[in-house]
Amino acid sequence: MNVDKILPFSLPELREQRHSAVKKISISGVQPKYSLKMVNGKLQLTEKNGEYILKPLYNNDFDFSTDMPANEYITMQIAKQVFNLEVAENALVFFSDKTPAYLTKRFDVLPNNERIEIEDFAQLTGLLDKYEFSYQKMFQILKNIVGEQNYLENAEKLFKAVVFNYLVSNGDAHIKNFSIQYPLAEPPKLAPFYDLLNTRLHLPNDSFMALDLFEDGYSTDAFEKLGFFSYRDFFEFGEKIGLEAGIIDEFLRGVQGKIEDINKFLENSDLSREAVTKYKGYVRERGEMLRR
Repeated sequence: MNVDKILPFSLPELREQRHSAVKKISISGVQPKYSLKMVNGKLQLTEKNGEYILKPLYNNDFDFSTDMPANEYITMQIAKQVFNLEVAENALVFFSDKTPAYLTKRFDVLPNNERIEIEDFAQLTGLLDKYEFSYQKMFQILKNIVGEQNYLENAEKLFKAVVFNYLVSNGDAHIKNFSIQYPLAEPPKLAPFYDLLNTRLHLPNDSFMALDLFEDGYSTDAFEKLGFFSYRDFFEFGEKIGLEAGIIDEFLRGVQGKIEDINKFLENSDLSREAVTKYKGYVRERGEMLRR
């Protein structure tokens, strides 16, 4: 994303805005998020017509809390560059005192500032509890929205994202973190992925996944035996959502070959050295689970 890496306002100035006319935008999550727009090549806080979302550091009791912006940035980059997932444009930016923040460009805003309609899966289902659902049911909703003709293309993308979130220990990939967009004069389709990060880095006891994998409490024999999701779980899951066996197998077996690339990205990231070691360990562990 082509933006200046140094923000033109300070962290204290941003915090002063918290109770002023510029309010935090209403996106769920524990992190404070601020709306920005580009004015004469500079990012500025704004009340309306926001084009970017900024997530600064905030005080919390999570592990590696100062690594949160770098965690989200590098996880999004791994999703894009290693797994070829379509993600929201993003950047790691810094205040003048070198404090990091995560910046993402809104994908529902066109260059002419026209807005594309977006609905997340919580809105589509009408559910208030963003964790009371299953990934399998998400695919049923997806088929209803995008239609039979466009389902398989979108389902393959979503399947890869579900597996990716498992591999990188994103325990917060709930239904509000997946959306459908309605482009002008085009059929509905999955929106770019967003809010991807290794939550286990900050919450070591985080759950395997944010949602149940299968609907109605179903679990495979493999899961009952092993106690974790393996290749066999995701293969059966892929079949249940209608993907071809060859596509499922090729992607799942290809995960192992991507772990070295993931490690290279982590080594060259802005994460602290201890966070890099932890992140790599979690990926190695999940990668081994996906071999079974």
